[in-house]
Amino acid sequence: MKVKPRILQDWQAYQVLTYESKWKAIVDKEWASYKMEWELEHLKETPPKKRFTFMVEFMKEKYKNETEEMKLQCQEYQKRKSESPVPDDPDTSKNLEFQSYVLISGLS
Repeated sequence: MKVKPRILQDWQAYQVLTYESKWKAIVDKEWASYKMEWELEHLKETPPKKRFTFMVEFMKEKYKNETEEMKLQCQEYQKRKSESPVPDDPDTSKNLEFQSYVLISGLS
């Protein structure tokens, strides 16, 4: 059973297109600040957000405030990715099958 990759959400396409070149340094800096402020107020407690959650919220917010031109680029990227053929590589195929099983069975 070959399954096409899941379609990226808008903000995910935006993240793929801009994170490394535009946002990574800013996210790293803001994450460090968030974590330091939290630790100053809550000794020996871990912050409620993990770095990944922090980055996702950041990217969603930045995407909402992007230009229409960039949003169109993200939609084009989503379309290209959703139309790409399923890889013939056996390891990739196994991974895609497992991912689709997890999504269908609700194990995620």
